[in-house]
Amino acid sequence: MSRTVVTRFLAVLSCVVLLACQDDQAKLAAHMESGDAYAKDKKTAEAIIEYKNVLQIDPNYGPAHYALAKAYLQSNKLREGYWELRETARLSPDNLDARLEYGQLARMAGEREEALAQADAVIAADPNRFVAHLLRGQVLEQLKRPEEAKAAFEKAVEVGADDAAPLVVLSDFLERNGDRPAAEPLLQKLVSTKPGFPASSAYAGFLARDPKRLAEAEAEYKKALEQATPEEYSVAVRTLGSFYYSQSRFDESEAVLRAGLEKTPADLELIYSLARFYAARGDSAKADEMVETATKARPGEVDPYLVLSAYRSQRGDAPGALAAAEEALKAKPDDTRAQLRKAELLLDLGYREGDKDKVAEGRTIADAVLASDPNSAEAMFVKSKIDLAEGRYDQAATSLRRAIEIRPDWAQAHFLLASALFFQNDRNGARTEAARALELEAGLTEARKLLARIHASLGADDLAVEEGRKALAENDDPAIRIVVAQSLVRIGRVDDAYAELEKIPEDKRTAEGWYAMGRVDVLKQRLPQARRNLERADSMTPHHPEILNTLLLLDRAENKLPDSVERIRRAAEASPQNAKLVQLLGSAYAASGNLGEAEQQFRRAAELDPNDIGPYQALAQLLLASGRKDESIETYKKAIAQRPDSAQLRVVLGTILEATGDTDGAIENYGEAVKLDDSLAVAKNNLAYLLAEKGTDLDRALELAQAAKAAMPENASVADTLGWVLFKKGAPTAAIGYLREAEGASTPGDPTVEVVRWHLAQAYEANGETDRARETIARAVNGIDELKKRQTDPAAAEPDWAAQIRAMGTRLGPATAAPGAAPAPASDQG
Repeated sequence: MSRTVVTRFLAVLSCVVLLACQDDQAKLAAHMESGDAYAKDKKTAEAIIEYKNVLQIDPNYGPAHYALAKAYLQSNKLREGYWELRETARLSPDNLDARLEYGQLARMAGEREEALAQADAVIAADPNRFVAHLLRGQVLEQLKRPEEAKAAFEKAVEVGADDAAPLVVLSDFLERNGDRPAAEPLLQKLVSTKPGFPASSAYAGFLARDPKRLAEAEAEYKKALEQATPEEYSVAVRTLGSFYYSQSRFDESEAVLRAGLEKTPADLELIYSLARFYAARGDSAKADEMVETATKARPGEVDPYLVLSAYRSQRGDAPGALAAAEEALKAKPDDTRAQLRKAELLLDLGYREGDKDKVAEGRTIADAVLASDPNSAEAMFVKSKIDLAEGRYDQAATSLRRAIEIRPDWAQAHFLLASALFFQNDRNGARTEAARALELEAGLTEARKLLARIHASLGADDLAVEEGRKALAENDDPAIRIVVAQSLVRIGRVDDAYAELEKIPEDKRTAEGWYAMGRVDVLKQRLPQARRNLERADSMTPHHPEILNTLLLLDRAENKLPDSVERIRRAAEASPQNAKLVQLLGSAYAASGNLGEAEQQFRRAAELDPNDIGPYQALAQLLLASGRKDESIETYKKAIAQRPDSAQLRVVLGTILEATGDTDGAIENYGEAVKLDDSLAVAKNNLAYLLAEKGTDLDRALELAQAAKAAMPENASVADTLGWVLFKKGAPTAAIGYLREAEGASTPGDPTVEVVRWHLAQAYEANGETDRARETIARAVNGIDELKKRQTDPAAAEPDWAAQIRAMGTRLGPATAAPGAAPAPASDQG
């Protein structure tokens, strides 16, 4: 081939390639244009096909990945949307909107470090994006880094001065962390700069959470109603009505709802609210009249039947509710709300009755609605019910958050989100959502029950009693009566607690109820009666560690230890992988003098659950009590020399050294354990506590304590450590919440609860709450006195911390006893 021919051939080839490139670019643009048109018309399935066609031409075309991500999210395909947002962030790092959306999804999916990285990247590119600072703060709060979270939220307020969201978020954060004085000016600023129903309603809710400021709250709620737009009017009326109802001002609640209904007689939400009001007050005739009137006034329409269905559900008539939903579908078969109402009821009945066919039918209806309308808040709500019932709490929370974004004033959605967060051990988040649900609908009894449980789990026992009793006035639930009784015991009102438990009819008294009565009997020294109640609880729920532990305490007091050893041995044999039972068997052997068997069981319990502090402490105490201090230390040092990679051996040695006063040696071993096994939360907790006690490296102590809390969210010792570290860092307000939680979660019979109370009293005093400090230290002193009564050697010296507790009690002076109060010993979990 001549040079001329070759040149001509290359030129032709170049043209072909160029034309092909031009043709691909034209196709890419055409597919993008078509996809955008489909997306604009909400035809997401077609849009997804077109965007995928773009990516077949150019897999690295960032705008197509972003458009595809949005289409997937609109179709409720969160996993696919998440992936496409991640690709967008990788391929188009300058697309800050995409990075923020990816960061929010990553946060919801639990990928907190990735979410933090995206927030930081956006802030680096554009420091004035307040949404990025909010995302950063939310992630840091989830990572248990409250001081950094606070700084991020404050920065969001600074750069987003013209927006309401940062003020609300920062205010909520401060209130959640106990700093109401700092939260209030933010809401006051919001009311003055962004006047209207949302601002006044938010501020009114804040005021209503302080029992001393209810008059101010009422005035602000009325102001919110006056400022409400026509679209906000129904919510504003129901919110004010809920406020009156929550204060037992029932006549005013009824008057507000009736006045609202007179102004907007076709508002079915108000009709339903008024019907629920009458039902909760026990006036079923008026409630029925309200709902039936709405149905008859608008025959053949869907909405009245949906109200009737919701009303029947609220009264516990699920079959009647399903029948009403069927009537709605007869009126309009293609109405998605009626379809979803039927799906929701089929799921509720199916899960309750174990009917797989009903569950499958409900799931099919919900999936079909979501496929046709991916942005349906109602469909997301129903889907979240499926996820909750099947234990997918993360997915449920994600769906509910999206539903609330669409319908922010939906009380039931806030309640379900509170439930999902509670199951995820995000108790503060759950409390916020449950309170919001009740603010919107005070008659939502299930939300009030949940809020009582949340308060109790956080150690806010006075609030648990208040909310629990309100719930009991509407619905006599034995489980909530037990929650109220347990909280009453923890605040020293033992007689009141027993009175609550006696209100539960015997035929409705569960093992938990008999156990609670037995615990109170122990406190009142009614030992024969306590044994009868505890044995009845044991017969109903065999092998329960807490019941067996309390029976062990009784057997020790009455010289019947062989009975407990045999009882616990049978339980441990029936559940050989239950670390709590194995540890309890060790305690029974130790109490019986069989130290060899006790040591063996403690070691086995630590192997079964390496992150439980109890077995390590029990083993260390056993070795020290048997006079084997030096021997045990040398034994563990030799074992570590043989197995230098064993983190557990380091923890046991650290525990023994800590118990013998060798703090530096304990810190060294706990630190080595953390290096060897970063997942060993027990080592992080113990190391954090010792660093706090020494007052050195408190930043590291806080990091370790937060990591331990994330890994062991319900452990009382871990909550105490985190609270104590925060106290040492000069943040008593933040410390109080964790220390109250630690007191409430302490195991019956554990004397360290008195140390927790001592810590809590110090935090209260530092926070200027002297009365609460006095009450708390009085409980600790009473607990020490009760412990001393049960000691076999009355002359035995008290631990150092006991003397310090007594000294603080003397300095603060006596507390005013509550009615029915009795001294509360360490094991005061009613």
